[in-house]
Parts: sequence; C-alpha cells; structure tokens
Amino acid sequence: MTAVTLKRGRVEDPMDVMSKMDAMKEAVDSVVQTFEVQFGMKLELDGMPGKPDPEGVVYGSTIALTNDEINYQFACVASAEVTQKLTRILFAMEDDEATPFEDMADAMNEIPNVAAGVWKAKREKSADENYQLGLPIFLKGSDWIRYFPRGVNAIAQKLTGPGGISLQVILMWRYVPESGGNELTTTNTADSPAIQGNNVPIKVLQEAVQAVVDTCRIQMDLPLEVDPNPSDPRESDVELGSSIALTSENGGWNLAVMANKPSGESLTRTLFAMEDDETPEMEDMADGLGEIANVAAGVMKASRAAAGQKVQLGLPLFMGGKSCIEFFASGVQGMAQTVRGEGGLEVHVILIWQEG
Repeated sequence: MTAVTLKRGRVEDPMDVMSKMDAMKEAVDSVVQTFEVQFGMKLELDGMPGKPDPEGVVYGSTIALTNDEINYQFACVASAEVTQKLTRILFAMEDDEATPFEDMADAMNEIPNVAAGVWKAKREKSADENYQLGLPIFLKGSDWIRYFPRGVNAIAQKLTGPGGISLQVILMWRYVPESGGNELTTTNTADSPAIQGNNVPIKVLQEAVQAVVDTCRIQMDLPLEVDPNPSDPRESDVELGSSIALTSENGGWNLAVMANKPSGESLTRTLFAMEDDETPEMEDMADGLGEIANVAAGVMKASRAAAGQKVQLGLPLFMGGKSCIEFFASGVQGMAQTVRGEGGLEVHVILIWQEG
C-alpha cells in the first residue's frame, strides 16, 4: 500500500504512514464485514489505495472518530445508481421501486455507522487507540471530497461487488494541535442567562451562534447581529458551507456554518484581506468557511468544557449545496439561527444532533 498525502496535508513520518496503512486496512475490512452482515454481499478490493476520487460520486455518508491526539473522518461514497441499489437491498424493496432521499440517507448512513463501530473496536485491540464516535451525516455531491481542509491527509480504497456495486471507502485524518484546538478569548457563554434551562439542544445552538459571532468579530473585525428565533435549517438560503463534528462520551453534534454564494464570497474576502472586487476561488471559500467553522468549534469546545462536558473536534468538511441539511436521516434533527452583517451578509449557524 502507498499512503497519499493531499497537497494541503503535511508530510508524515514513514513509521506513521505505516500506522495509517494499518488503520486503512482495518477500515476497509470493517466495511467488507458490514456488507456481509447488512447486505449479504461479498466485496472485493478494486486496485490499490490512492487519492479519493470525486468522479462519479453523488451520495455518501461520513462519521467522525476523535481522541486527544488525532481526528479521523470515516466515509463511504457511491454513485446514484449504486446508492439506489443498496437502498433497495437494505430495505427489501422491489427492483423498480422508487428510493426516496430519506431512505437513501438511512441506507448510506448505515454503512459508516456500523463499519466505524467495528473499526473503532479493531483499533482498540490492535493499536490501543480509543475514539469517540460522531454522527453519521448524509452528504450529497462531491465538493467535500474535492476541497479538503489544510493539514488533512486521506486514503481511499475502491471496492466492488456483484450486480455492478462499486464504492469508495475514504479515511481522512488530521493531528490535534498541541494546544488542544482553536480557542478564542471570549465571554463564557455557558453561564449566560440566555441559555439557562433544560433544553440542551437550544442551549448548545446558542453557544454555537455566539462562537461564530465571536470568531468573526475577533478574527475579521466583523460585527454580526443575531436573529432572535431559531428556524428549520432546511428552509435556509444556503449554497455552501463547512461542517465539523463535536464528539463526547455521552453524545455530540455537528456544527455547520453555511451561506449563499455572495455571503460566502464576502466572508472569504474579509478573512483573507482580498480586494472588494476580487472573486474568491472555490478553494479559497473552502479554506475560509472551514477556518471559521474550525475556530468557532474551538470556542464552542471551551464553552462546553465550562459547562462540564468534554468534547473533541472532528475535521471541517466543505459542502457545496445544502448537502448535510437537505435530507436528515432517521433520528437526526437540526436547528438553525441566522446572523447578519452589513451589505446583506447572511450566515446560517446550524446545529445537528441525533435523538437517543
């Protein structure tokens, strides 16, 4: 096997590369095992591991596995046709039966959700590594594969099965900074009267909103005003954004910072001190929105610690379109709150969590 370090990733020590090859092999074995149990299907390796290939990817699902030293993102992706086939197999549907997006989300989420649990157990035995699991998030499109955050490494392995089944297993990782994450000096939002009460999701959403507001104020000298009421994220006017998992021993969330394209461009210009008439490349917007989400998640991590809950951060993933909020899978819920700035700037802070 040959490790692939993306152009934004760091060059790794050869011994560490071997460790990641072992991790990737166990990830692939976990998916193969999951398919045998869940789909009654034997998968075979298709070629050697390499760089993740976004070509032909329409749907996928990803889940974060985190600890104090390293953050992984475990993903499975496929074409629309393969996703439909897997959905029909999993739910015992007829060959010509329609596959609603909700069912496809459930089917694709089932793969990394089960496989990541198997992989977690394997790593505990083989490498004495312990991880916290995030939420399986259904993703539409391939922008999150095309535009990786800085410092992220990735390996992909293609698998094939009977009936034209083909998919990729993708393992992404990034090392945790020695400081424990990005945190800003800010007000302790955990003790604010506005977020007291028993409704934990609303409390955490308000922490997330305050984290984004503080991040934009401190990082970019950009003041933002918060709309008073939360909303359904699926009603938000968004075209792109960045999502990051926050995991804990007793549950976690996904924080997404999303916007329409003009607002995304405006944020990127401000963050990178571009000219007012400069049009940011998509790669720049991936970096910009990922940075905002990453720093805001670090602030949120600190506020959760102040509230007595230790959380770990996953990897920020760039999304084109509504992606992670367009089709919630079973048991997954979300809330959004809008923050606004001058010149029509509108950013949607979205919190995603799973009941039970």
